[in-house]
Amino acid sequence: MIAVIVLPGGWRDALASLSIWVIATLVATAPATVLVGREVRSSADVNWQPVLVTAIVAVVGWLVCLGLRAAASRRYLDKAIATGHVPWSPAFAYTLAGWLLLVGAGGFAFGTYQVASTVDAPSSYRVSMEKYPLPLLFIGATLVTVGCAGYAALKYRRRNEFPVLREHGIAREVTPPGKLPKAEAFKVRTRFWIEGVIIDGLAFASGLVPRLLNGEQPSEDELGKGLISIIGGPGIISFALLVAMFLLGWPARSSALDAVRQPSSLTAIGLTVVGFVIGEQNQLLGGILATAGVILASATCLNIMDRGSQPWLGFVYFAGTYLLGYFMGQEGDPTLPEGFSGWALAVGGAVFAAREAREHWRKWAALEPLRE
Repeated sequence: MIAVIVLPGGWRDALASLSIWVIATLVATAPATVLVGREVRSSADVNWQPVLVTAIVAVVGWLVCLGLRAAASRRYLDKAIATGHVPWSPAFAYTLAGWLLLVGAGGFAFGTYQVASTVDAPSSYRVSMEKYPLPLLFIGATLVTVGCAGYAALKYRRRNEFPVLREHGIAREVTPPGKLPKAEAFKVRTRFWIEGVIIDGLAFASGLVPRLLNGEQPSEDELGKGLISIIGGPGIISFALLVAMFLLGWPARSSALDAVRQPSSLTAIGLTVVGFVIGEQNQLLGGILATAGVILASATCLNIMDRGSQPWLGFVYFAGTYLLGYFMGQEGDPTLPEGFSGWALAVGGAVFAAREAREHWRKWAALEPLRE
């Protein structure tokens, strides 16, 4: 299954595709583990036959999607050359279909393995995942898969479609700058932080407002955790993306190194680390330092939003920020919204995040026409 994810285009593209497939599959393992675990009470209940069938279907389906994507891409290019205009490319749709098959099958296989290997363990990955609402786990897996499929589709288009459009003088890709000027970079980071705070704020409010309407007063501890998750959420997501950039390698690793070398990034990470270390002896001082570090990391997005593999980073930032707001919950535990007001705020946050992610994607994945 892993071998079929490798696409033509060099070993670096193949390694990047393999890396993000592993990430997406690990995320998809969570809901699969919960679902499989519901039907398993002993090792004898584990059935590997559906896993094998699913794997075969996924591989065949992926190969079919590859063929359909290649044919559709040729028709897309023929139409563009004939008309001189850039129509909608079907590459993402076929890539997404293939990725859903592969990630779903991989998650199902690893989830079954997790259940089979820990069926008699009182404390296991399956038990820890059961506290998470299953819809959130599925939403997380779906968003990660969509992001990975978007990354893979953009790689495919850059390799197979964009050169042809450029050679025929039809359009050229809008390439993200390697590094923005300081003033413009500051605006970009500030905008991302504000948008992240809005998304996390709506997520927190979706759980808080229904309780207030029912006359229930949240504790100071809940409000404190909520405030930190709202203000510091973008920093947490940015740090996760920074780690992912190191893991994915080229060219993201060089961008990550450049981002982490910035004084604000070093200061934010240093304050956070020192805060956690000091917190063992002086909880108040350690909390202040760690909170300051997280806020600084959020305000600057650790300097990754004006460099790196855009628009993929931007998409994952918005999706991750939205999910973090729900996985954190009111008391640090994940929870679904309650009541009309809660769901209205949750949907509003989702619409806002989707809109910002779409605009960011369009900005950095656009084609600039070369003909009037």
